[in-house]
Amino acid sequence: MRRAFVGMLALALACYAVPAAGQQPAAKPNPAGARENASKIGTRSVTGAVKTATDKGLVVVGHEEGQQDREWAFAFDGSTRIDADGKPRPATELREGDAVTVSYTNRDGKIIAQNVKVNAR
Repeated sequence: MRRAFVGMLALALACYAVPAAGQQPAAKPNPAGARENASKIGTRSVTGAVKTATDKGLVVVGHEEGQQDREWAFAFDGSTRIDADGKPRPATELREGDAVTVSYTNRDGKIIAQNVKVNAR
């Protein structure tokens, strides 16, 4: 009788332990890594002409490849580069009508300019 009881107890514990051992914890999302990947994957570009520019951002009338022209408002962050003739320039030197190509990413609901290249006229 005692053997039967010990055997039933061992069987019951095994029935609970096997399914629990097969479960794996759910993977936790990594929001910082997701943002980095989205930034790298999500880099796009717009070609057009400067409408207005300040030290905080610029507005360009232009288009992405295969799209129609529209207004684009870009914000600048600490890593935004502005290049004219292969040299870095301050945003205050951008003038209305300058032909530009802006590489950008979407971050936290904002369109952030990564690189602004002033094209030769």
